[in-house]
Amino acid sequence: MEITIGRDAATSRLNITVEKKTHLADEPMSVPKSVSRQHCSINISDDGTMRLNNINPQNVTYVNGVAVMSKTISRTDIIELGSDRYKLRWDMIDSALPKEADVRPLKNVWETYNNKTKALAKSTQRFQVIRSIVPVFTMSAVLIGYLSGGQGEIFYIIYAFVIGLTIFFSLKAWRDIDTNDKKREQIKEQFQDDYCCPCCGYFFGFNDYRVLKRNFSNCPGCRTQLKK
Repeated sequence: MEITIGRDAATSRLNITVEKKTHLADEPMSVPKSVSRQHCSINISDDGTMRLNNINPQNVTYVNGVAVMSKTISRTDIIELGSDRYKLRWDMIDSALPKEADVRPLKNVWETYNNKTKALAKSTQRFQVIRSIVPVFTMSAVLIGYLSGGQGEIFYIIYAFVIGLTIFFSLKAWRDIDTNDKKREQIKEQFQDDYCCPCCGYFFGFNDYRVLKRNFSNCPGCRTQLKK
């Protein structure tokens, strides 16, 4: 993340730009003209290391009283801008930074959605496996009927059983078309409501949480930094 710091020409307030978004800090006419419009920048790496860079050689930037062009800094350092030594306060920088959104709970949201989706698919597959047994009983009834010449109590019992199973599975399959569609839609809608940025409600899509964690540093909706 890069933070650009300078003086707003119209108001002489501190102009802090983070990811193309501008934030004005301090009171009007509080920043002296020795602070240029783009005076310095602070680069924050993924591990939290901060490095201050003087943007132009004619600018003067002090860290703990020493003029620098580039220096690794910490929050305990005193930073002053321009020959008038305008003191930069960390609370000004913090007010311009994107707020952090904790998306770690979304891992459970994804796992719940994934498990429910898989369970529904497995339930359908199990039903199809059980349903495939019906032809076995049908062939058994045919074989027994052939051997018994179409007579015998076992033949009629198996034949009636096959008819009953056929009717049962047909009715269940017909009913499950609507039932499973509703379940899928409910699971999908719940996931779309929950798998979102805590700050702005941006839906992260049907991405595995591992993909979200790897590919998203900031929310695409509100640019809030994501805590993963």
